[in-house]
Amino acid sequence: MTLQKITCSDEGRANYLELTRWAKDFSWDEICDISEHMSAYSADKGTVIFDEGAKDSTLGIVIRGKIDIIKRQSGSRANVIASILPSQSFGEMSLLDGEPRSAQAVAATDVELLLLTRKDLFKLREQHPGLAFDLLWLVSRMLSQRLRRTSGNLVAQLNKSVNKSVIKSVNKSGEYAGSNKSA
Repeated sequence: MTLQKITCSDEGRANYLELTRWAKDFSWDEICDISEHMSAYSADKGTVIFDEGAKDSTLGIVIRGKIDIIKRQSGSRANVIASILPSQSFGEMSLLDGEPRSAQAVAATDVELLLLTRKDLFKLREQHPGLAFDLLWLVSRMLSQRLRRTSGNLVAQLNKSVNKSVIKSVNKSGEYAGSNKSA
């Protein structure tokens, strides 16, 4: 299973992009300019969009379907760390920093998506510097929001782990470790 390029006009790609929440930050002309640098693809359920560690610097926006982001632990245990739904994006980190993929992306259903390569982002920057800045600003805001959510989730998990340790300690000894029983 592989990605299949969808043949469509510039206006067709613009119409795809207009269906997403990305469109709310841009005028129709800007949507047309951005989509001119994107490619439309479809993929069947189970298709690997990219592998963890791959040196691909492409951002994807889901138009239809769902993509799972999977992180593998040692021993090849797979964990779905996020599900990307229509109008949402993935691959932002590699687009910005050019580093290898931090996780795998797999089509959880049949999908249609728009892809923007780092090379095409640089072409957009050459042709429309202000628009490229606005697009990067949007991506930066999205990454910031995700980082804030992830930080909140991490704190919640750490608190849960600390609470489990305290309960385990109380259950083993009949008292909270560190409490003074001699009173």
